Amino acid sequence: MNNYFIVLVIIIPILFILLAVMLYNFSLNYNRQHRIINELSKDKNEILDENKKRNSFSKKERNWLGKKLSYAGYQTAFSEILFILISIAFGFISASFINFAIPNPMVFIISWMIFSFFPLLVLKKLIDNRQEEFNFALKVIIDKVTSMMKSGVGFEQALQKSVITSKSKFAKDTFNIYLIEKDIIGEDKAFQKMFKLVESKELRIFYLTISIGRQSGGKFSNTLDKLRKTLHDQGEIKQEITASTKEVQVGSYMIIALVLFIYKMMDSSLNGVLDEHFFGTSEGQIQMFFIAVWVSFGLFINNLLTKVKA
Repeated sequence: MNNYFIVLVIIIPILFILLAVMLYNFSLNYNRQHRIINELSKDKNEILDENKKRNSFSKKERNWLGKKLSYAGYQTAFSEILFILISIAFGFISASFINFAIPNPMVFIISWMIFSFFPLLVLKKLIDNRQEEFNFALKVIIDKVTSMMKSGVGFEQALQKSVITSKSKFAKDTFNIYLIEKDIIGEDKAFQKMFKLVESKELRIFYLTISIGRQSGGKFSNTLDKLRKTLHDQGEIKQEITASTKEVQVGSYMIIALVLFIYKMMDSSLNGVLDEHFFGTSEGQIQMFFIAVWVSFGLFINNLLTKVKA
């Protein structure tokens, strides 16, 4: 009976979540291909009409979670609902595992609430990875554009060649919006569409540099060169700060390891009384659970305080 219960409560929800993710990815790829085919078959007037309709609802288009999912690459209309369902299911499954070890309703509810936020952390990590990939590719593109403009190549041609030779598919897809649609919807609106795909301060600075260069009417390769040097200096400073903050994080883990070592020494000197209390009694298991939650919360706060924003 216990085996059947494990299958029903744990394995079946996991398979359901995996199936939902696979179907969602399939629908995402299908909709992307379908959208590309439709865009290629439309003329300029149809594209302009659709952009006017989108702009009328732009302020109410997506909420905070929807924007974060867009930064992570999920832009379908039901992505928010699917993400919430996955978060709830993941929290329930994780809490069920903990409930086998600590059969307590309060522990189950708290575990459910805590682990329901884990998919949000994964989403944040995915956004950070995409942002880091894009910013690195953007720096390379700016380097190439600056070098080609100093050699006499025009900005549009230099940017197009730099994007084509970029190793980042994400950066290519993002900049293709500008290269393909800027003559149809305008340069400003093309960049606004790019801003919805990636949360990058460097891209916004690049946009301002181009706008100022357009308004001045002159050659702005020197401005791009200053931007290139600024971004490289910023990257070096960030690496130095990251290296120093890692020392603080290592120190926190060493303190935890020292506490565990002292605990084992005390337990050995007391002939296993501590293990018997914290792992052999229901009251001790609940206490150990809250201790683990408190330590994990402290590590999480320490990671937030020592994290360097891009």
